[in-house]
Amino acid sequence: MPNGIQEYYDKTAKEWAERGYTEESEIPSFREFTALLPPGGRVLDLCCGTGYDCQRFCSLGFEVVGLDLSEECLRIARKHNPGLPFYQGDMLEDYSHIGPVDGISVFAGLVHIENRDLPTAFARMAQVLRPGGLLLAAVREGSGKIDSLSISEIDGQTYDRNFIGHTLADLTAAMGPEFSYLQELSSDMSVWHAYLFRRK
Repeated sequence: MPNGIQEYYDKTAKEWAERGYTEESEIPSFREFTALLPPGGRVLDLCCGTGYDCQRFCSLGFEVVGLDLSEECLRIARKHNPGLPFYQGDMLEDYSHIGPVDGISVFAGLVHIENRDLPTAFARMAQVLRPGGLLLAAVREGSGKIDSLSISEIDGQTYDRNFIGHTLADLTAAMGPEFSYLQELSSDMSVWHAYLFRRK
């Protein structure tokens, strides 16, 4: 039985931090998204990893909260961002205790969510996103599990991070009545798409 998603990111957290805390790692849609948020608004970085985008949001004057499944990623995030609140949790479970937010960014977090569970993911986000609030979801184009991006061998151990491709049709079918789809933002890779939604 291979190790799962949480174990994979616990194991690789240091490498993600080394890549993420660099200027060139900022995705193109980040500035477009932040320009649409209320100045000084409260933002949830969902599946925040080691906290590099939390740091970027904070540098632009936003109030930031991060949530991630990996405790090791969060340990690094807290080290780099000692003044920010970080929570350990599953995006499919209730995290409404973090309080309401004006925006949610989920950069690549949905790639670990099966299509059947997307409605739950959107429902959980709707619980914390204020009416009129914005959601930016960056996903890998595809349909179903991508084995080449899921299975890794690290130090003699097998890890399966369950990497799932999604289409815009998958997301709009799952978003439920609480959300409306607005537009696609910039991407520097043709297989990655950054989709913008609004909480009704």
